[in-house]
Amino acid sequence: MMDEAGPGEPGESGSVAVVATAAAGGCGCLALPVAMGTLVVVLIVIGGLGVLLLPLVVLFLIFNGLPLGDFGGGGDNALTPAEQRCESSERVLADAAPQAVADRTKEVFLGDGKGLLETAPGQEPVEPCTVPAELFDPIRLAGQVCDAIGPVVIAAQIQYESGFDQDFVGPDGRRGISQVPDDVFTALRGEDADPAEPEESIAAQGDFLCELAGEAQTLIDSGQATGSVLDVTLSAYDVGLDAVRDAGGVPATEESQSYLIGVRTWFAPMEGIGPPPRTYPDQPGLRDE
Repeated sequence: MMDEAGPGEPGESGSVAVVATAAAGGCGCLALPVAMGTLVVVLIVIGGLGVLLLPLVVLFLIFNGLPLGDFGGGGDNALTPAEQRCESSERVLADAAPQAVADRTKEVFLGDGKGLLETAPGQEPVEPCTVPAELFDPIRLAGQVCDAIGPVVIAAQIQYESGFDQDFVGPDGRRGISQVPDDVFTALRGEDADPAEPEESIAAQGDFLCELAGEAQTLIDSGQATGSVLDVTLSAYDVGLDAVRDAGGVPATEESQSYLIGVRTWFAPMEGIGPPPRTYPDQPGLRDE
C-alpha cells in the first residue's frame, strides 16, 4: 500500500496520475493510450520520476505496439527452460503479428483480469512462465474463489505489492507477499497462520478480494459507487472500503489512481505478453516504497 503523500512530492510526478485519470474521462483507473506518450515525456522532463515512471513506460511501449523484449533486463535474466520456451513462442507471434499483440495487450490491460497465467506450451505437468512454480497452484486457486477475481488479478497484485518477496513489509506494516491487512489476515486464516508464508498470504488475498468484490457490487448496484467492480475492489483493498464509499467509487487521489495503474500494468505480462515480470527493473512503482 502507499502512503497518502506517495514517494514524490505534490506538484511533481504525483499529480500526473490524477491528471492522467482526468484526461481519461473519469474512467476510474487509467490514462487513455493517446495520453501515454505525453505523460512519459512530462515525467522525464520534470525529473521527479516518482512512483509511476516505469509502469507508464511499459504502457507506452505496449500501447504503441513497441517490443518489450529489450526492456526487461534489470532483474534476474537467467530464464528457466520453461520461460525460454514461452519467450520463443511469444517472439514468433510478435514478429508475425505485432499489431495484434499490441491490441491484445490493451484489451488485457483494460480488462477484468480473468485470463490465464502463461504456461510453457505442450508441457506436462504444467510449467508456469510468469509466476514462481511453487506458487502457481495457490494463485490459481485464489483466482477461483469467486467469479469477480481471476488468477491474473491475484498475480499482478502480488507483483505490484511485493515483487513476490515473502519477507516484504509495507510502509503501513503489512506483511507478506499479498500485503493483506494484519487484522483481516488473522480473521481469515486464524491466529496461528503466518502472513510471511506465501500460500497463506495468497489464500487470504483471494478471500479478501472476493469479500470486497461483493461489497463493491452492492455499492454499485445501490448507486453509492460508480466504476467497474474490479477497480472498486482493488481500490478498497488499497485504501479501505470506507474511503471508496465516501468517494462514491475509486477516489480521485494519487494513491488510488497510482495503485490501479500499477496493478493493471502487470495483467498483460502475467498472461505472457513481454518478458517474465521478474526480469523487469526493480524500480519504484513496481511496488510501494
